[in-house]
Formats: sequence, C-alpha cells, structure tokens
Amino acid sequence: MTTLAPRSPAPPSVRSRGQWAIALAQSLASTVVGMLMVLIGFGALLVEFSDQPPPGLVGMYILDALIGVGASLLIGPLRFLPPGRIHTAAHLALAAAVGLSTGAVAAAALALYRIGVRRRTVLDVAAILLVAGTSMTALSLDARFRDAAPEVEVLVAMGIMVVLALIPLLIGHVVGTRHELLASLRERAASAERERETARRETAALVRERDAETARVRAEERSALARDMHDSISHHLATIAMHSGAMAYREDLPPQALRAAAITVRDAAQQANRELRTVLSGLRTSEDDAPLATAPTLEDIVERCREDGQDITLTWEGMAAEDLEGRDRSTVVALARILAEVTLNAAKHAPGAPLALTLSREGDRVHLLARNPLPAVPVTAPSTGHGLLGVQERARLLGGEARHGVNGETFEMEAWMPW
Repeated sequence: MTTLAPRSPAPPSVRSRGQWAIALAQSLASTVVGMLMVLIGFGALLVEFSDQPPPGLVGMYILDALIGVGASLLIGPLRFLPPGRIHTAAHLALAAAVGLSTGAVAAAALALYRIGVRRRTVLDVAAILLVAGTSMTALSLDARFRDAAPEVEVLVAMGIMVVLALIPLLIGHVVGTRHELLASLRERAASAERERETARRETAALVRERDAETARVRAEERSALARDMHDSISHHLATIAMHSGAMAYREDLPPQALRAAAITVRDAAQQANRELRTVLSGLRTSEDDAPLATAPTLEDIVERCREDGQDITLTWEGMAAEDLEGRDRSTVVALARILAEVTLNAAKHAPGAPLALTLSREGDRVHLLARNPLPAVPVTAPSTGHGLLGVQERARLLGGEARHGVNGETFEMEAWMPW
C-alpha cells in the first residue's frame, strides 16, 4: 500500500477576484450562521429565566457574539495565508473559539477543515485539545453563573463538542488525501510522459544511427563494386582506344582490316556499356585490390571452406561453371562475393551444420540458394548484419534481389540477378 507523505496545499492567489469572492462568501455565511446560533441560544436563555437571566450569562452571550463576529470576519481572508506558523496559530485559535462561542461554529468548522487538509497529526491533536479545553472552560463558567455544580452533563457536552469538531477535521483529511493522490498521479503521469518522450528520442536516434550505418554499408558495397568493375571496364576502353587509334592513323589498312577493327571496337563498347550500367555509385578505395573473381573462384571458395571443416555441398542446376565464363564479369564477381558471405555467415551462426548451396539458371535469371539447419542451441556470435545488407545491395545493383529468413527449422538465403 502506498503511503502519501503529507504536503501543505498551496494557498489561492490573492490577485484572483474569484478567490476573494469565495473568501467574502465564507465570511458572510459564517457571520449569518453564527449570529443565528447566538440569537437562538439567547432566546432560550430568556425563556429559561423568564426574561431575567443572570448578568454573568448575559455577559457570556455578549462575548459569544463578539467572538463569533470576529472569527467569522477573519475566516475568509485567512484562506490566503500560506501554510506556516501564522497559518497554524490563526486556525488553531479559530478552532478553539468554538468552545467559547456558539457564534463561531461555522468559522471554527472551516478552520478545522483547513487544519485537516494539511494532514498533520500534531495539528489535529492540538486542535482537539484546544476545543476540549475551551469547551470545558465555557461550560464551567456557565454552571457557576447558574449557581450549579458541574456534573456529568458538562463532561458529556464537552465530549459532544469534541466529536462534532472531529467531523470537519476528518473531512479535511479525506479531501487532503484526495488532493495529494491526484497530485501524485499527475506527477507520475508527467514523469511517465517525460520517460516516453526520452524513449522516443532515443529510439529515433537509434533509428537514425541504424539508417546511417545501413547507408554506410550500402555505400561501401557500391564502392567495392565500382572497384571490381574498374579493371574490367578499363580493359574494354583500352581495346577501343587502341583499335580506333589504329583506324585513325593507318591509312594503308585494307577494307577487311578496317571492318574487323570496327567490329572489335563495337563489341568492346557494347560490353563496356553493359558492365558500366551496373555501376550506380562508387569511388575506388585503396583496400583489397585482389584480382577479379572468375567462374572457378566459386569452386575455390567452397573447397577452402571444406578444408576449414565446413560441411558444404554445391549443386549446379541448368548450367555449369563454364557457362559463367561468357557472362559479364560483374555477375561472377557478385556471385563470388555473395557466396563468400553466405559461407562465412553459416560458419559463424551455425557451426558444424551442413550447408547446401544451389546455383541454377531459371530463364533469364541466375539463382543462388543457400540452406542450413538452425542450431539446436542458438549461437551468440558478434554480428552487425552488414554482410547480408551487402549481399542485398550487390544483387540490387545488378538488377536483382536478395532475401533471407527462417523457414521452419532451416535458415535460407536466396539471391538472383539477370543472366
């Protein structure tokens, strides 16, 4: 169960006309109720003594009226006092006045209510003791002026006064607890909203960081592809330059030789154009300037993995390694890079599991499909996911696509690109 620590409520603003209207209404209502109580009591006194009451009792009623008017006029403006010593002393005094003056009943009830709202046990006990003390004093004086010895009725009357004083005090406690609970809920809601906003900002930052990292990986893959294509395209351009230069400076070439040179230039330009279309973006970097992959490179990658202990099978369907020799070097290079990433990914996340690779041709597409069973116990290996992003980007740059995911108890990666 949550226990709310008591906190002093903030006073209303003295600049608010509405709050002053409430204060005036409290004072006027307290005055009217108090004077009505005094008149009723004085009328009963006159009836009791046949219009000849003792002077002492008349003086008590005059004091009763004065105390009641003073307390009633003060109770309204006192609502603007901030919680503190003056606030405490003033409201305890008004609460104690109810024992001396029936005219201060309404004002004392409001004072006890405000004390209860503060939810301070010391103030509650002090208020009840003061009410009991002033009630005992007033009842004792009343009995003396009546020439009657205080009896059990005096104690009963004092007990009734204390019980009646507890009513506004407890109401104030309930209202104060409710205000405290609402304030606590508002604070928690505000704190939760701040935490949600912080979480949203952190999530947005993580998304931006992930997007930036993805963009960096894609850019690096484009750069790597551009580097791979450089040697191939430069060869075709050199062939074009050499044969076109010969045609420009050799005026003694026969028509057959010119035609053969023109055909060579045309073929080289067409081949270079096809390969150049695959390069969408990239800057040549200084890293990993290895020779471009060829069709036998695919078999070499598989053999190296087998030597390292991996259980790998490579199946050719609808084509052979020799069929790739006549294709664009960019296709072979992309297949080699993807194959290397697939084997590395399997060794890292499913060590010891068999890896089935299938290279196939379906119409105008070449497919690479990799399957390996999921390990019985998940392997925790450092991974950024950049390798599979690079596979997808490399396939897309060639006009293809790549996907990966879990199918039942098997992890699958499929990539395709134009034949």
